[in-house]
Amino acid sequence: MGIKDWFGKLSGSSTPKEPEEVGDDYAELEIPEGAAQFEIPARYVKVFKLKGFADIDVAARELSEGNIVIMDIKPLAERSMNELRHAVDEMKDICISMGGDIAGLSEYHLILTPPNVKIERASESKSEDFEETMERVRRKTAT
Repeated sequence: MGIKDWFGKLSGSSTPKEPEEVGDDYAELEIPEGAAQFEIPARYVKVFKLKGFADIDVAARELSEGNIVIMDIKPLAERSMNELRHAVDEMKDICISMGGDIAGLSEYHLILTPPNVKIERASESKSEDFEETMERVRRKTAT
């Protein structure tokens, strides 16, 4: 099936229309009214504070919609390191199961990405491992 046939089917006519000759290098195609419009849905970067496990569900929903989530973990880190550890493990599991990615941005911020977005981890720019960052947060909040 050629492009002419495809456009003919879109317009509902049995005989495809010939393209209008514009010049030697290209031809202008007539797109019939009502033809499918190809729109890419908007994606967002959403920022949340991790106050409890309910916020993990909200983040998971946003990831499944294709949005990027930046999570401020400081509220939970100040309240309970044990809960924070479980919450971060849960977020890691969710990201892995979806095919997304997770990384620490700073001591108190994580970035979670949907499957179509990957976080680049160049060895020369990577100053420390995710687990080392989490350990430093644990030590800071314990004092």
